[in-house]
Amino acid sequence: MRYLATLSASVLGILLLFSVNGAHSAGISPPQGKVVLTITGDMAHPNVGDEVHLDMSALESLPATEFSTSSPWHESTERFTGVRLNDLLAAIGSQSTEIVAVGLDDYRFTISDLDFERYPVIIAYRQNDSYISVRSLGPLRIMMPFDDYPELLTPLNESRSVWQLVTLKLL
Repeated sequence: MRYLATLSASVLGILLLFSVNGAHSAGISPPQGKVVLTITGDMAHPNVGDEVHLDMSALESLPATEFSTSSPWHESTERFTGVRLNDLLAAIGSQSTEIVAVGLDDYRFTISDLDFERYPVIIAYRQNDSYISVRSLGPLRIMMPFDDYPELLTPLNESRSVWQLVTLKLL
């Protein structure tokens, strides 16, 4: 019985916390550190004006996905860690199926027909347990598990694997 009372008080406290925090309770808190990714467009839970600004801490607070894969850009199999695109979209309240990914060099590619539920496409922030430097095509890059899903290894998906990712535009 005491357990139920404690559980009820905890649930009530969490609900109260969500009601006090308002707009940010359903999304991601505004960044405290350097912004590494800006998301614009169709979303229910922006955190800075009508956009989402993410620092590395915010990205790492989301569920992490890790896989090892070979790719056209590496001589050996590499391990990548990041947040799945579908988890990020859910966290900001977006149902977008068309995303324009923009890199630091203004390279942009529209992703419109890739099944994020079926394929664990991630925004990688770690490679082999280290943060990805700009020199190593980071700090963020879109990665796909090419070895686990060989059908993903196509010229189209190579183009979708935007490195030095800085912006996502949700259409």
